Amino acid sequence: MTYSLLAWLRIGLLSLALSGAGYAATAQSTSSLTFHTLTAAQGLSENSVYSIVQDRQGFLWFGTQDGLSRYDGVEFRVFRNDPQHSGSLSSNFILSLAQDQQSQLWVGTGGGGVCRYNPITGRFRTFEYEPNDVNGLADNFVRVVFCDRQGQVWAGTEGGLHRFVPTRNHFQRFIHAITPTENLRRNSVRAIAQSTDGRLWVGTGEGRLSFLNTRTGHLQADPRWQAASAITTLQPDTHGGLWVGTETDGLWYIPATGAPRAVGSRPDGPGEAIRALFLDQQHTLWIATNKGLLRHDPATNSFSTYQHQSGRPRSLPDNTVLSVFQDRSGLLWTGTEGGVSSFEAQPSAFAAYPEPKGPVWAVSEDAAGRVWVGTESQGLICYEPGTGQQRTFRHDPNDAGSLSEDFVRALCLDRRGRLWVGTQSQGLDCLEPGATRFVHYRHDPAVQGSLSEDYVRTIYEDPKGRLWVGTEGGLNRFEPERQQFTAFRNVPHDPTSLSNNFVRVVHQDRAGSIWVGTGGGGLCRYNPATGRFQSFRTDDRNPRSLSSNFVRSILEDHTGQLWVGTEGGGFCRLDDASRGLFTTFREPQGLPNDVVYGILEDNQNNLWLSTNKGLARFTPGTSQFYTFDTRDGLPFDEFNAGGYYKGRRGRLYFGGVQGLVSFVPAAVRTNATAPPVVLTGFRKFNQLVELDTSITVRRAIQLAPSDYFFSLEFAALNFRLPEKNRYAYMLENFDPDWVQAGTKREATYTNLDPGTYTFRVRATNNDGIWNPRGTALTIVVQPPWYGTWWFRILASWVLFGLLFLAYRMRINQLLALERVRHNIARDLHDDMGSTLSSISILSQIARTHQHNQRTEQATALLDQIGDSSRRMLDAMDDIVWSINPAHDSMEDVVARMRSFASDVLEARGIDFTFKADPSTTGLRLNMRVRREFFLLFKEAVNNLAKYAQCSQAAIALTYEHHRLELTVQDDGVGFDPNAPAQGGGNGLTNMRSRAAAMKGQLDIRTAPGQGTLLHLSVPLKS
Repeated sequence: MTYSLLAWLRIGLLSLALSGAGYAATAQSTSSLTFHTLTAAQGLSENSVYSIVQDRQGFLWFGTQDGLSRYDGVEFRVFRNDPQHSGSLSSNFILSLAQDQQSQLWVGTGGGGVCRYNPITGRFRTFEYEPNDVNGLADNFVRVVFCDRQGQVWAGTEGGLHRFVPTRNHFQRFIHAITPTENLRRNSVRAIAQSTDGRLWVGTGEGRLSFLNTRTGHLQADPRWQAASAITTLQPDTHGGLWVGTETDGLWYIPATGAPRAVGSRPDGPGEAIRALFLDQQHTLWIATNKGLLRHDPATNSFSTYQHQSGRPRSLPDNTVLSVFQDRSGLLWTGTEGGVSSFEAQPSAFAAYPEPKGPVWAVSEDAAGRVWVGTESQGLICYEPGTGQQRTFRHDPNDAGSLSEDFVRALCLDRRGRLWVGTQSQGLDCLEPGATRFVHYRHDPAVQGSLSEDYVRTIYEDPKGRLWVGTEGGLNRFEPERQQFTAFRNVPHDPTSLSNNFVRVVHQDRAGSIWVGTGGGGLCRYNPATGRFQSFRTDDRNPRSLSSNFVRSILEDHTGQLWVGTEGGGFCRLDDASRGLFTTFREPQGLPNDVVYGILEDNQNNLWLSTNKGLARFTPGTSQFYTFDTRDGLPFDEFNAGGYYKGRRGRLYFGGVQGLVSFVPAAVRTNATAPPVVLTGFRKFNQLVELDTSITVRRAIQLAPSDYFFSLEFAALNFRLPEKNRYAYMLENFDPDWVQAGTKREATYTNLDPGTYTFRVRATNNDGIWNPRGTALTIVVQPPWYGTWWFRILASWVLFGLLFLAYRMRINQLLALERVRHNIARDLHDDMGSTLSSISILSQIARTHQHNQRTEQATALLDQIGDSSRRMLDAMDDIVWSINPAHDSMEDVVARMRSFASDVLEARGIDFTFKADPSTTGLRLNMRVRREFFLLFKEAVNNLAKYAQCSQAAIALTYEHHRLELTVQDDGVGFDPNAPAQGGGNGLTNMRSRAAAMKGQLDIRTAPGQGTLLHLSVPLKS
């Protein structure tokens, strides 16, 4: 130990702890207990375990001198002081643990005050000594914390007893009344307990036993107790009394009324040191000392001592025992200097025989209760009942009446008490009752009716007293009166003969049929009336056939049901012999191993099966398996063929590779308690995540879209052989069914779709009892931002807006097309219609002039008709050009403008320039704009040619700031913009309306005698 403050623990602790030689009552012989030890090698924070407690969830907590350890049956989670973490333990030296009614864990530390653990947040709050607080903790060395039946939390320090006041988050101190002669250890509280009458008791370092006087508010010493050595521990019993453990004066008992009495102390010497006391559920007192663990039975005033034994890994790990505890399942725990151990209060039901140490192949029990054991190398051993004394029969080459061989493969006690012994290779021996010499039966080819083969594998006596001897050379029926064997062998090509000469087991059923198990030929049924055999073999195409052709054992149960154990195929139930239908039970159904050497039925109608991996108990009515191996107290796991027998009182015997084991089935304990199931860890990308709420109590968790790889860890809080716990889990809305995880304690998921899932996990205890409810966790996988509800609503509105915009654009396109069609129709009607009408009228007038021989008038009219037709063709050409999509590009528009200006102006003798800036290249005009732009330009050029009387003209086309700019300028006579239009036309009005249709700006600057400048600006995207 590394703490100087532990010196008090060393004083007087070197004497022998409650030695059986000094007991007032006679000590009973020590029986063996099986201890399963956990140390730092398995994850315990440190091997000195001072305190043990189980919380309401079912976790076990171990307080050590280097941290606090929480145990889930497989793994430890260690809590230690971390100066950089405000919610950590205040000290790693843990002396005492207690849990209050709010499921909070209270921790008494050596130097760090009291810590309170919140299981929801997983954080500790520390309460420490404050120099200016006369009513708080007296010091930070807290030897004991305790929670009474009223839910109040108490702490004991060197300076007194303290009660926690929840409303103030503060401790209130209680001490003995001050006396003139004060002792430094007078108020040193080492132990706290509450008796059945509700009174709170404390044991002090001065050796006082005191109770809290609620009337005076002081600790009051019990006058019956005379101060001696320090009191180290207190344990109330159900009768209102107190067991008192002391530092040097041993164990005492103080009844509710009456004088104290010493228990197990020596009157002629110093008493013994007691470290801890614990009264289990059976009211047995367990005593922790420096010299081992003791069990005291108050009814008989007897003690049993358990100590560390070198070379025995299942013994107590260390003789310095610090604490004792019993969990809710009834399993006991003891903390020592060498780790913490779990154990059952009663020894294992499985008893091993001291001899032989090697393989056992046969066993039997005679009428006197003697057990006969056939071994592989030590001959035949006989154990006497009661005394356990043994006799051995071995082969002696110099004695013809000795056992013919030391390798014994089969035993059979017949109804006359004769013991028949089958050997490995030297035939059959017979030992008469009371005799010491054997009669030998051997195979002799020259003698008819001799044993068919000397390699004997099984011996069976039928109800008529005939022996059936199975060998590697066939089946033999022996009638002792005639001293003659009748052999049955396999005859090739005869299906009614024995299927295989390697006979392993024989049994006669209630109907008189002889069932024969062979090594490779399956199962045979022999009909004594017909002398014929019927074979049952494995058929790969028929799942209801025999599971293996290598039959090791046959049993007919109390109902007459036949059961067959096989090598590699588990065991089978014969359902219909006429059709050869079997039901098979193998490892997937719960059998520990598919090699079944022996089958026995106990008095409770359960079947016991020996395998290569321990024993199995099978209940035919429920098909429930319970498995047992070395972890359950079996001395070994691997058994042998032929080595099984049921004694007359129901005791079962099984032989294996390391000897013989026997037990009474009713004494074999099973665990019928379904275990609590908890979540123990949450990982993202294999990294443990600390949550704001502990995963063990959390009911829901949210995952971001980036958390696409996560794992959940879980545990069944069953501490009886926890390595045999089994698990099944399911993620609802993802897994189609339960995932059978075996012993795996983790589930991993990747790439879950957004949504809400429920993770469920359930588990079995070591004996296969399921907790069907288990535990559950709701998992919400958040969608990415583009999958959220608000984004979907926004996207739907955007989509609606786009659709509406597309609709409006389509409507606008249709309206624009309609307007174009209307304009074209109007132009056709206005220009073409009026022109055609005038042509029609002029044609009639010209015809009249021609009839009246007025040639000149007719010629003038025809010229006029020609001019109108040309104008109409030009208008038609403009309309066709404007609606052709091929002319959308600005290059086509510029080319047509240049061509038109050249035709009109050159015909009038007007010099002109036409400049198109390169910036206009690549522009595209839609049909309407192109038409209106060109017709406005055409109107401007026509007006210039007709009325300007100019000699020079300039046309310019540019594109600046997303606007198409057209300039037409001449040096003509100009005009007054406010005067009536020349020729009475609507040219200016048409041009302004066309500019407005293009959302452009038209500016005409002119005056009489000053020429004319026309500027058009049209908004246009590149």
